[in-house]
Amino acid sequence: MSGAAFAEDNCYLTAIANNVSTPLLQSVASDIRLVKGVNQFELVCTLSKSGVFTFTRPALKSFSWQQDGALKAPLKTNQMAVLMEQGSFHAQLTVTVTNSYTPRFTWLNTQQFIERVQLYNLIFGVFYGLCATLIFYVLIIGYGIKDAIFKQYGAYLFCIASFIFLQEGQPYLFAQNQFSELIRNLYSLSIGLTVVSATWFMCAILALPQYWPKVSHLLKIAALCVLTLCLQRVALDLPAIANLTSAITGYLSLLIVMSIFILSAVQAKQGVNEAGLVFIALSCVFISMTFRILLTEYSPFIQRYGFVIAFTLESLLLAIAVAKRLQRLSYAKKQAERHANYDPLCHIHNRRGWSLKANDLLTQHAQHAQQGGILCFLYIDLDRFKAINDSYGHDVGDKVLSKVAQLINNHMRSEDAVGRLGGDEFVVMALFSNNENINQRVTTFEQKLNALSLKHQGNTIAIYASVGQINYSEAPKNLDEVLKAGDEAMYQKKSLRKAQAKQTYTRENA
Repeated sequence: MSGAAFAEDNCYLTAIANNVSTPLLQSVASDIRLVKGVNQFELVCTLSKSGVFTFTRPALKSFSWQQDGALKAPLKTNQMAVLMEQGSFHAQLTVTVTNSYTPRFTWLNTQQFIERVQLYNLIFGVFYGLCATLIFYVLIIGYGIKDAIFKQYGAYLFCIASFIFLQEGQPYLFAQNQFSELIRNLYSLSIGLTVVSATWFMCAILALPQYWPKVSHLLKIAALCVLTLCLQRVALDLPAIANLTSAITGYLSLLIVMSIFILSAVQAKQGVNEAGLVFIALSCVFISMTFRILLTEYSPFIQRYGFVIAFTLESLLLAIAVAKRLQRLSYAKKQAERHANYDPLCHIHNRRGWSLKANDLLTQHAQHAQQGGILCFLYIDLDRFKAINDSYGHDVGDKVLSKVAQLINNHMRSEDAVGRLGGDEFVVMALFSNNENINQRVTTFEQKLNALSLKHQGNTIAIYASVGQINYSEAPKNLDEVLKAGDEAMYQKKSLRKAQAKQTYTRENA
């Protein structure tokens, strides 16, 4: 602004109670503090261009602007804002507040105000959009996972967004001033709910109940005390102790935040999962609080938007922490499923895992039976396996089982269900387009299986197996029916092999 313009544009705000006059510089927030109750001022301005007088309203109860004997209506914005005409004027301001606070009286020319409103809407639009996206994100990914932390994070995000929405006075964009008391009560309630949701979420993600159970319990009790004080302010509205309860609420909330901040540093040092991200997230909030409370004149932009930017960064960092937790849970779930469904000795499906995959194949066969698909089931039982265990020991027997499983797995396709029912019994289920493919594959498989051997301490241990085969062109009723039929076919094959071996032995010794 040029020197001539600065000399022409000026505003002075005079407190009627003590006749103290304070110059208001354009775009610079004043540090005038309002006392609880009614505050009256006289505003004298000379403007070369129209402007806007604005201030924050967290504790505002009512406001009036009287000029030239008439009341002037404020603009419909989140903050209190009144349009000031070009030229010189006198106005009487009456501001009634529920608690002492600094409203940061500011005046700007109209173009500056419009630009700030646009920037404000952009920043807060991004913030609320991010919160909504993250809430849907955790709801979707947490739907099938039995972990309360996802719901706690979603609740925390909702409370934070509601707290910022009410703190910034954005309900006034949609509601009339007569709803001021309701909005103030909702704001008080949002403080308590934000502290509670943040405490529960932070305790969970830092694993405080496992590492610091007593501290976690105390933090949750303190958070509930904050919520109780907020509810007291809403329900009872006791002016005599309002300042006291506000002070207790503020200091108790600060104590909770500081405690969690320190604990996050300790947990990060101890290598607790996600604790490092939580520490960085809380550091962002602490930095913004420093500018908001101590370095009030350092940067108007940070002073105005630092809190929201800090919560945005915190939300993103916590989202990363939640995603990393999800990744760990998913990996743990897959590992648990693998351990539950796989045979650790043979590295193929166990009975449970095989049944799951075999039932999928049964369903596929039933759906495509009209297209001529053939379902093949093989029931494999090792011959003379007990003799191998008795003669060479169970370690050798385990090697035999592992070698048989490896052959079966290598010979069959990845889409086939290969498993070990237990002991020396193996099963295979596969879908083929015709019988020719089945017979060729099964014949080759039996030849390789009965040609297997194992070297042990200079001895060659021959491995033999009986394979029962059942083919289904029509879909079987269930898996139990298949297993029963396969078991019978295997015993018939075993009996046939024994009879053939007996005949061979008789001829050789005749």
